[in-house]
Amino acid sequence: MKKLILGLFLVVSALSFSAERTLSYEETFLNKKTGIVYAIGEETPYTGVVENYKFLSGDSVLEGRVIFKNRLMEGTFKLLYPSGKTASIATFKNGEKEGEQKDFYENGVIRLEISYKNGKMNGIGKKYSAKGILRGEFPYKDDELNGVVKQYNEVTGKLEIEANYKNGKAEGSVRKYYPNGKLQAEANFKDDMLDGISREYDETGKIIRQGTFKDNEQIN
Repeated sequence: MKKLILGLFLVVSALSFSAERTLSYEETFLNKKTGIVYAIGEETPYTGVVENYKFLSGDSVLEGRVIFKNRLMEGTFKLLYPSGKTASIATFKNGEKEGEQKDFYENGVIRLEISYKNGKMNGIGKKYSAKGILRGEFPYKDDELNGVVKQYNEVTGKLEIEANYKNGKAEGSVRKYYPNGKLQAEANFKDDMLDGISREYDETGKIIRQGTFKDNEQIN
């Protein structure tokens, strides 16, 4: 009995160890056609941890500790700038982003907040300036803008533009505001094109320009 239990323990230990296999980024390679990561010299997709896995983000190369399971990324990862500061925190499930993702400026201020479901953006995404001022709110449903998009002034944080979107396209009213909060311009969109009456106002609320549009063309 004791030998049987010991044998089972050794098997479990071996399985646990194999699940924690760790390689450096230099010991792996990515098949760009399939997106699958392999250990160099092996033909089976890699399962385990890759230290200092590299991601290209704009002009920066970010690094992080990434876990692969059944050839797909799995778990919560923290990506770092070359300076070692946190650049992004995201969670993957079966290779797809799941839950909240936060991106940071190198000074530690949050740059972006967005939630994912089954690899697609869902919910209100928020973008911030490097000083932490809210710059925009973007409502997503399955990777497409749906709802009221809001853009704020980078210095004052006041509302500058609000626009209605449906299935990724401008649909309905779009409004722009003066720094004092008064309406500067308004237009109507249909299927991402100007459609209907557009007006521009001075700061007293007087109409200074007006036109009627159809399929992005002014007809009056």
